[in-house]
Amino acid sequence: MDHTSRSSTVSANATRMVDVLVPVALDQTYSYKVPRGMELKAGDLVGVPLGPREVLAVVWAENANPDPRLHNRLKEVSEKLDLPPLKPELRSVVDWVANYTLSPRGMVLRMCLRMGENLGPERVRPGVRLVGDPPGG
Repeated sequence: MDHTSRSSTVSANATRMVDVLVPVALDQTYSYKVPRGMELKAGDLVGVPLGPREVLAVVWAENANPDPRLHNRLKEVSEKLDLPPLKPELRSVVDWVANYTLSPRGMVLRMCLRMGENLGPERVRPGVRLVGDPPGG
């Protein structure tokens, strides 16, 4: 049996995993599977399922040593957004600010991403507007 072909087959079948940081009040990253054919690197903006909803996230690092017990429980990255990746310097600033201010990294990331369309459409704010003259006046 040729050991080189076996090891290349194992590595070809191995699922890549990445750790993503979600812009919510959490300090931890979450691991997700990378779908076949999708190329991701640190800093890429992606869509991932988080509970019942789809959220924006940033690929924080390649997960080179995933926990084998979690392999079947992990979800896949839904999409890679067509936006420029976050530079390593900005990701370092997120880590530094979170550490210095004792804030969750996700909230610092959210602050950095508060640019127009990056976090989706603006929230609808219901309200009442009075028009015309008041009755009996």
